[in-house]
Amino acid sequence: MNDIERADQIRRFVDEVWNSRSYEAAGDLYGEAYTSPYGTGPSAKAAGIRLSHQAFPDDMRVDIEDLIITGDTAVLRFTLRGTDRGGYAGHAPTGRTVEEWAINIMRFENDRVVSEWMGADKLGLFIQLGIVEDPWPKPSTS
Repeated sequence: MNDIERADQIRRFVDEVWNSRSYEAAGDLYGEAYTSPYGTGPSAKAAGIRLSHQAFPDDMRVDIEDLIITGDTAVLRFTLRGTDRGGYAGHAPTGRTVEEWAINIMRFENDRVVSEWMGADKLGLFIQLGIVEDPWPKPSTS
């Protein structure tokens, strides 16, 4: 698979699994060797995404900001936006609209992701949801 085909494969995954909630399409990108805290294989990747959909059930959307492909590695920077109507991470729903950036570094074998590293702005998300107080208060305008 060339870099353009791999980029298209990742874009389809975001559109189909993240944005259209077609969880079975996770197998088009994630391989059986993939492991996460939710288990192994494509269903393990889908399980984590389902949790986000439960927290933001009405309007959650993921937009790709950057996508870099090199050899058997892809780096995806994306933004998740949505309104907390289902409660995030065990907290009561807030009704607040949020925006969170995330970075996903994926390693491929045989055209499927077998491992990944993810980083996301969870502190920013928790501040937006009112779960934690903003440690960087806005400067006063007086």
